[in-house]
Amino acid sequence: MDLENRIDALQKLVSKYDVESFAGFFAFFIKRHPDPALQIDLNKFESKLKDFLYLISLNAFSSHKGNKKFEIPYEDLGTMADRLNEIKNLNNPDKINEYTRESAIHEMAVRNHFDNGVLSYVEQDLDKIRRIFTPFEAKIVQDFGFDINFLIEISKMFEAISIIRFRQQTSFMDSSEFSDFYERINSKEMSFSKAFELLPLDSQEAFLSFSEKNYAHLIFTAEDLYLAFDKEKVDKFLALFSREPLPDITVRYYTAESPFELTPFLRFNNGNYLSLYGKQLPTSIYKVLYTHLLKEKNFNSKLRKHREKNLEYKVRDIFMDFFPKKETFFYENYVVDGNCEQDLLIIFKGNVLIVEVKAAKLREPFRDVNKAITRLKEDFKNSIQYGFDQCERVEDYFYDDELFDIKDEKGRVLYTVNPKKINAVYSIIVTLERFGPLQSDLSLMLQKDVDIDYPWAVYIDDLEIFLLAVKETVSGPVSQFFNFLTYRRELHGRMYAGDELDVCATYLQNPFKFKQYSENKELFLTFSPYEQGDFDKLYWAGKINFKEKSLPDGFHL
Repeated sequence: MDLENRIDALQKLVSKYDVESFAGFFAFFIKRHPDPALQIDLNKFESKLKDFLYLISLNAFSSHKGNKKFEIPYEDLGTMADRLNEIKNLNNPDKINEYTRESAIHEMAVRNHFDNGVLSYVEQDLDKIRRIFTPFEAKIVQDFGFDINFLIEISKMFEAISIIRFRQQTSFMDSSEFSDFYERINSKEMSFSKAFELLPLDSQEAFLSFSEKNYAHLIFTAEDLYLAFDKEKVDKFLALFSREPLPDITVRYYTAESPFELTPFLRFNNGNYLSLYGKQLPTSIYKVLYTHLLKEKNFNSKLRKHREKNLEYKVRDIFMDFFPKKETFFYENYVVDGNCEQDLLIIFKGNVLIVEVKAAKLREPFRDVNKAITRLKEDFKNSIQYGFDQCERVEDYFYDDELFDIKDEKGRVLYTVNPKKINAVYSIIVTLERFGPLQSDLSLMLQKDVDIDYPWAVYIDDLEIFLLAVKETVSGPVSQFFNFLTYRRELHGRMYAGDELDVCATYLQNPFKFKQYSENKELFLTFSPYEQGDFDKLYWAGKINFKEKSLPDGFHL
């Protein structure tokens, strides 16, 4: 069966269910993942976010809609997973020995682009909106009818509404009677039906209501927002970021951009809206504003330059918050060779960080391997490779014996370096785009001499999360960070990680064991995608805190 027939069969299967119950079911599990260790049909989906949004889109925009409720026992769920996985893996080699280096890199890039969602915290996404678009606020108000603060505050309100309603919806679970019920069925002391009969009547009704419509807390109306925001602004906002489930034959392919990338709310005829993935909203706002301003001739260049410069400022702020101010020297937009301006140099007690910041675009990979590799090489060269070449240019001065000057852009000497007093030198490339495995294992694409150390290439949000966690969870955070950089550069060429935070989490779990991994050259390391869950635990425990907040002022979890 070819691709088109497989898609037709999958869409026919999902389209027999009514949109709200089908979309609501998957929206619930986008937000609340099941235990990955459970042998259940939900865990047959390889990428829950992208897979679930794709199934919702096939259902919502089908020309042949059914009205069957998608409910327990959720028949067809396993079949949906199997058919979707077949579609996704259709062009992959059948056997491991059929993979070439190029086809392996291609599959990594495809999975990084299509299988990963937004891997950041809401606070970081809201901070990006404020940083990038505030200088263009007058234009945004003129064209859209609302300002930056409105966009940020309404995003926070959606999260607050869903939290409040989920607590109300599941309050029956907090009772001692429900705890007894759960213990009886979990220990197999009683059958489900007998234990259920012992629950108070109101708890039974609440349980059945939750089981029938567990996504109820993700439903909202415009009137919910009128209480806190101007009606005209709310209506414009919802018109821009929601979409009705009407037939659309262009919504078909898994590798196409999801319609929910820009419109994360489904809008129903009864006035209800369903939030499919609340965390997507700030990203949708960013994409809509950025694309709109980019089309304006008078703003295109200004926006690009501001974004690049703002990225540098953000990286500087992250490091300045991490390092002790009295003992650390920061040099921005400095020069060492008289010609080329560098981004950031940090010197702390004889340890040097050479930091280059790259905002170059990582484009969608082609499905054709040869075309994809050519594009990947170009994008990698313009970002990580270029950053490394810039770092190496400065490294050479530190590894020489001659004194040299660090100057500002006007040629004034800021500091004279004696390389003999330098203990260690590390190069860091911070990217605005996430390159996934190609960033985690630089041996796949980075061009360098054998005797030159690998840099640390890291996505900006990952950098911020990791340094906040290091500062909060370990004693001597700066020395631990330098240790990480030392061990980390030894892993390239013998590891696989889909995301750098999985590597970072493994280090924080046991720095000594991580050191052993780096020293044992015979090991090939695979980092589990569940490792970064450690950062979520720290986040929900209140140990990773951002300056921007995710909830309205006065609202507490």
